[in-house]
Amino acid sequence: MFAICSFMDMKRKLGNVSFGGNWSEDILTSNQLNSVLGFLDMVAARCADEDMRNDKLEDTLAYVSAHIEKGDMLVAALRKALAMSSPWQRQEAVLRAVRLIKSSVSGV
Repeated sequence: MFAICSFMDMKRKLGNVSFGGNWSEDILTSNQLNSVLGFLDMVAARCADEDMRNDKLEDTLAYVSAHIEKGDMLVAALRKALAMSSPWQRQEAVLRAVRLIKSSVSGV
């Protein structure tokens, strides 16, 4: 399961800190988002040579759907791109979809 172990370890460590505010939750969310985006970069880099559709990708896409504005639409575009038969067209479409996800997160 993607990034859950490190997420839980971090949560345990930060749970012992008693400061006001929600900064520890922000750190966890930021780390998880960075992990998701890094994984999507890897998917884009390898999708021309490998079928990247697997359980880890499904976990990642579920995160995108739940936590990113217009996530369902972005996930649909990425799934459509990954299903393309031509390796180079597939990679180009996946790179485009990942860029859209990243720009949605950064607000650009």
